[in-house]
Amino acid sequence: MRIKLVIAVAALFLILGAGKALAQGDIGGGVLGPQTETGFLIGPVGGINIVAYNSNAFPIINSEPSCFTAQNGSGIAPWGGITAEFPLGALMHNFLIAEVLYDSRSASFTADNGSIVTRPTKLNGVEAPGTVTTKLTADLNYLLINLAYKYNFTEGPSPVGPGLQVGPSVGLKMGAKLNKTVTVTASSGNANAPTASQTVTESTDVTDAQSVRLGLRAQFTYDIPFSQSWIATPTVGYDFPVTKVDNSRSWRAQGAYAGLAFRYFWKLF
Repeated sequence: MRIKLVIAVAALFLILGAGKALAQGDIGGGVLGPQTETGFLIGPVGGINIVAYNSNAFPIINSEPSCFTAQNGSGIAPWGGITAEFPLGALMHNFLIAEVLYDSRSASFTADNGSIVTRPTKLNGVEAPGTVTTKLTADLNYLLINLAYKYNFTEGPSPVGPGLQVGPSVGLKMGAKLNKTVTVTASSGNANAPTASQTVTESTDVTDAQSVRLGLRAQFTYDIPFSQSWIATPTVGYDFPVTKVDNSRSWRAQGAYAGLAFRYFWKLF
């Protein structure tokens, strides 16, 4: 975990340094061009993922592989981190975006193929229906490093108005677990309370989960300047995975997301 965090922080500083050099060299002052105020924007960003799982059917209970299965799924999970934006010109149309994010893609699988089985059970002469109910969720988390190109349709002294953003995403796996819950209800042997239930939970690591996730992200943005130094940017987008969570289940985690960034315009001169 510490190694992944160091890699992510180092990557962000390298990107910041490259953006600073680009801003100074491309639109800075000199003999051939007048000096123009420039810099980069940086600040926190966060939001929610609307997660969608696509997978093959696989057993929830290994001892009953045909009775209790899970396939696909959905959920809502948080994301957030640091975002930096580098203007590629004085008119504030073109930008390079760099982000380091914590990204949760935790969700619930859909239990199907007889996830509830009713059977008559009998204890001490007391007969009652017996059921077995299963539930399967996943804790799936990544450290994302995103690079993107952003185009704003409106020019200004700072980023303003609607824009489009697209780019690749690299995720370093922070954790991947499956959480299984099995509830068994059967005859209690007590005529006054004929049924009793017992619930067992178990968490296991997804041992064959890919350590690196590759994806493509596309989003709509809208920059709202509160001043020439502070800009709020609501955003909505879609994350498409190039790689799978694991190949054995053909499991992909994708979906839409929404968020809000607050960036400070750090002016170099």
